[in-house]
Amino acid sequence: MEENIIKPKYDGKPLEHDFDGIKELNNPIPPWLVYIWYISVIFSVIYFVYYHIYELGDLQDAEYERQMAQANANVEKHKVESGQAALVLLTSSEDLAAGEVIYKEKLCATCHGQLGEGNVIGPNLTDKYWIHGNTIEDLYNVIFNGVPTKGMTPYKGQLSDEKILQVSSYVLKKLQGSNPPNAKEAQGELMN
Repeated sequence: MEENIIKPKYDGKPLEHDFDGIKELNNPIPPWLVYIWYISVIFSVIYFVYYHIYELGDLQDAEYERQMAQANANVEKHKVESGQAALVLLTSSEDLAAGEVIYKEKLCATCHGQLGEGNVIGPNLTDKYWIHGNTIEDLYNVIFNGVPTKGMTPYKGQLSDEKILQVSSYVLKKLQGSNPPNAKEAQGELMN
């Protein structure tokens, strides 16, 4: 019965050194593991020479910046191809009137007050202090994407790009600088 027992593959001779009376058997590393180690060392040398000595390839930061620039170019190209409205401040009375209706119907007034004065929930929209910036692009992005950490609902699925631009223009043209009564104290950074 003992003849069928699988025995380990070593020569059975202990190495000459010992530690605390314990002797080590001669168990060589499997050849496939040695080959993987050699390949890893060769790869690391080639990698180091290619990326750090000759600088032929982009490192992570440069590759990230290149990909982000390409993605931004693709977004701009898509905006042009799809005919998406350019983010410019609308000043016509029709657009500002439409923006006012949207402001009062879409719960903007609930959080920011009927006159943009702010309340317990939303900040004052009439002063020169802004939390997320006061350009048309900044305001458009806040309305489009919302600010979930502050309780601001994203309106990208509820309003078209044109309507978001109208309400953004209304806030910047009509509400900002209007100085309503009972305005909430300033929050954010002073903007020109």
